[in-house]
Amino acid sequence: MIRKKYKFVNISVLVFVICIGGMLIVKKTQVADEVSRSLAVCGEVLIPSIFPFMMLSSFAIKSGVFGSINRISAPFMKKIFGLPAECFSCLFFGFIGGYPVGASIVSELYEKKKITEKDARHIFSFCVNAGPAFVVTAAGEMMLRSETAGVVMLVSVCFASVITGVVFSLFKRKTDYERIITSEKNNLSQALVDSAFASSKGIISVCTWVLIFSAFSGLMQSFIKNETLLLVYLAFSEVTTGIGSAAKLGGIPLVSAVISFGGICVMCQILPIIKKCGVKASEYLAFRIVNAVLSFFTAKIILLFIDVPINVFADTEMHLWSHTAPSSAILLIMCAVLIFDITSGQIKKLKIYDITG
Repeated sequence: MIRKKYKFVNISVLVFVICIGGMLIVKKTQVADEVSRSLAVCGEVLIPSIFPFMMLSSFAIKSGVFGSINRISAPFMKKIFGLPAECFSCLFFGFIGGYPVGASIVSELYEKKKITEKDARHIFSFCVNAGPAFVVTAAGEMMLRSETAGVVMLVSVCFASVITGVVFSLFKRKTDYERIITSEKNNLSQALVDSAFASSKGIISVCTWVLIFSAFSGLMQSFIKNETLLLVYLAFSEVTTGIGSAAKLGGIPLVSAVISFGGICVMCQILPIIKKCGVKASEYLAFRIVNAVLSFFTAKIILLFIDVPINVFADTEMHLWSHTAPSSAILLIMCAVLIFDITSGQIKKLKIYDITG
């Protein structure tokens, strides 16, 4: 019975692959255009805005430099969020670094047993956010042609996340976090190398998922003829594509909701991390929906007091700066070289150990 089940699954996957492959050949122009656009987005927006923060946050955790700050933040984290002081780094980098940064820090802390599974579940409810560089600059200035709109969306996203974190703490069983916080005395050079290695893998993963979803978006745009249905799909599949669609459907409030939700693409990036921490995908999805709803209504309330015109029905595509794309491509190549170099070094060490051991 089990063998038949696996056989059915394998045949289904094979049929799916053949169908998708055929559609990619038939609709190769549309897919190529979308992938090219997303590749430019990766080079112009994602890599410059996320990679530095991924590198910085990883180095801060691996080197132990956040020890002193954790001591200062301990009363604040315990009273407001009911979390240990070590989680301040998740809060800090999760709000300024972009979607995968906060999640990566949670994983680091969990693997080092500095936080519990309950802590991880709590943090994932509100510390996976888009950073200011993406919300204000990319979404606001470049896509909606309004810096003010970007600020409104940033306030909405951050406020919704904070409220979610505070409310979660009210239902969480109180835990005693009065423990001594010590700074790790790590080798700074090794911490730098490890941070570069981890950040390189992280940014490549982010860009890979964006390109995968952009290819599917190219296919969907060819087959979904209903404009409203297509806009809904684009809005909730991949966030960089979805911002323009959300702006046409519901203006700034819906864009804020889409940014808070993050899209299915961001979920695919985060799922491997949350599984390591024992957090269920359904629970994470529920919190993203809660964040999106709160962000939507927060933006609605803000717009009652200020008028923020945006360029919704005209061109909402980003006008990218072509002169930085080569540098971003070089950065990706350097990341790949770095990974290869470190991996080769590790293999050599293993071989030497095998010979001498």
